[in-house]
Amino acid sequence: MTTLTLPIAMPLHGDVDRDEATWVGLIEASDLAASPDRIVLESGELFDRARLLVRDSGSVRGYVSVPVSPAGELDADAVAESVAALPAVPAAARPAPQPITVVVCTRDRGALLRESLTAIRELDHPFVEVVVVDNAPSTSETADLLADEFPGFRYVREDAAGLSHARNAGLRAASSSIVAFTDDDVIVDPQWLWAVSAGFARADDVACVTGVVPSGELRNDVQAYFDARVSWSKLTTARVFRLSEPPVDLPMFPFCVGEFGTGANFAVRRDHMLGLGGFDTALGAGTRTKGGEDLDMFLRVLYDGKSIVVDPNAVVWHRHRDDLDALKAQAVGYGRGFGAWATVVALDPAMLGAAILRSPRAVARLLNKPMSTVDDAATTSPVLSEMATGVGRLELRSILEGPSSYLAERRAQRAAGTLGGPPSRGPRVERTGWALLATAAGVFGLLAALPLPPGVSFAFLGVFILVGPGSLLRAWVPLPPHFAPIVIPAIGISATILLTTATVNLQWWTPTLWLLAIAGATCAGAVASFAARRTA
Repeated sequence: MTTLTLPIAMPLHGDVDRDEATWVGLIEASDLAASPDRIVLESGELFDRARLLVRDSGSVRGYVSVPVSPAGELDADAVAESVAALPAVPAAARPAPQPITVVVCTRDRGALLRESLTAIRELDHPFVEVVVVDNAPSTSETADLLADEFPGFRYVREDAAGLSHARNAGLRAASSSIVAFTDDDVIVDPQWLWAVSAGFARADDVACVTGVVPSGELRNDVQAYFDARVSWSKLTTARVFRLSEPPVDLPMFPFCVGEFGTGANFAVRRDHMLGLGGFDTALGAGTRTKGGEDLDMFLRVLYDGKSIVVDPNAVVWHRHRDDLDALKAQAVGYGRGFGAWATVVALDPAMLGAAILRSPRAVARLLNKPMSTVDDAATTSPVLSEMATGVGRLELRSILEGPSSYLAERRAQRAAGTLGGPPSRGPRVERTGWALLATAAGVFGLLAALPLPPGVSFAFLGVFILVGPGSLLRAWVPLPPHFAPIVIPAIGISATILLTTATVNLQWWTPTLWLLAIAGATCAGAVASFAARRTA
């Protein structure tokens, strides 16, 4: 009798809620070719169901979901039948090996980091440099861990808080032309870097390679919710994305969050990323924005005329948050990061037009985000449905905090002398933001001239007066940040008083005509400011 024993994807870090839990791990098709009589799961006796990521000759074929017996075993025939039903895939390519630097950014999470670095140490690749960036640490825990247990890995300390600061430090420290980034809460597959190399070998214009990020631990309802919430684990089809070749199945391209991968598993060409200015340090965990830096990077790569390869053979297992408070904090981070990223898009003249055309679909998706897993399990649980409602609303509310968080973070970092990122995002970013605000206020002024209910017209008029003229002036004239809340409404009120007085004295009193003229002039002046940045 032959027995196949499968290891669990990640060590369990807590109790298993049998009703909501799923065992997860990887199975090689070649192991099934030997027709084992028994398939035993590590810690399988704690679970009633299992999800297997199937790999065949180095290539990911997809997932199968099968029940687990009380003894923690799988029906070998059922597994073989499910695997046989998956689509066939060609064997994975093995290009000539090239040096790769792996960068792990961390902050005060020694226990998780130890597991992540242990997996990295076991990578099947001949030329690997590992750089661990300790971001604004409060203790010497990470430095001590590397000195004691991972002396062959390089330690880099980055005192400016923020994931983008840490990633930029990793880029600068790397000695290889390809830099692969991952997190401290993941377990990388031993073949990860071979797939990364194969992705870059697909074409000369490939500047970024991402992979699949399966859920590595599903012990309870919180992790099950997160599994259904994100799309990383579903990227099991190889794709190449170019701005010049929009995919027909992604109508929101290139603003399709999640389709390009995630920050836990991506690699870039070092020189190209440095040429783009590195990561925007006002985005990312550890800052007011709490995220969005990976979305921003993907989009900038595409708009620079390069391509992104999604290679599902690059596997990195992710440990999801496992308690409700942590999940809520993550939702705030995702929401605020998305809002900050959307702000960056709105402030970029090259991206804004395309984003406006796709915004109706984007809003519809935000309001009705689909919840599904790779095996369509657990999505109808009453617990998950209730959790999805509360957490989803929190995430949507947090999106509204993104614009102010991004601009506030830029101001704070500029004052501290730590602001970094694309050279094009200098002071003109704020100028563009004020121009957009003035445009919006001007539209409110135009609407106030319409035959609307008095209360609505008065509200629109108030927004225009308090925001429009002052924002237009700020778009053209730099002002100290602490002056803006006072000066902007004061300018609008002063202009209104002066204009009203002048028109009454000159007997040119035609309120609607004047409102249309001033609101239109505000919009025109704001658009001119926006255009000036585009040509600058």
